[in-house]
Amino acid sequence: MMLSMIWEKDGSSIEIRTQGELADGRPALDEVVAHGAAIHLEQMSDDHWWMGLEAGGKYFHLNFGIENGRLWVRLSDQGEESVRVNKNETQGVKV
Repeated sequence: MMLSMIWEKDGSSIEIRTQGELADGRPALDEVVAHGAAIHLEQMSDDHWWMGLEAGGKYFHLNFGIENGRLWVRLSDQGEESVRVNKNETQGVKV
C-alpha cells in the first residue's frame, strides 16, 4: 500500500511517499519529492552522505550510506512540533 504525506507553504512543497512495510512493521521509504526546496547534500565519510531538505514549512534530514554491502537510509523530521521519524532505517537493499 502506498502512503503519501504532503506539506505545502509559501509556494514550496515536500512529499514523502512510502510503499509497503519493513520487516518490523515501519513504512518503507519510496520517494521524497520537493518543489521550491532548499537542498544541502554533504558527504560525511567515504560511505555516508547527509542531505538537508527544506520545503513546505518542513525541514528534514536524510542520512544514507553503505554498510556491509547494504544500503541504509534514515529520514528524520527536524520540525519544532514534530517528533523524529525514522521511516526507513536499515532498509535491506543490496548494493
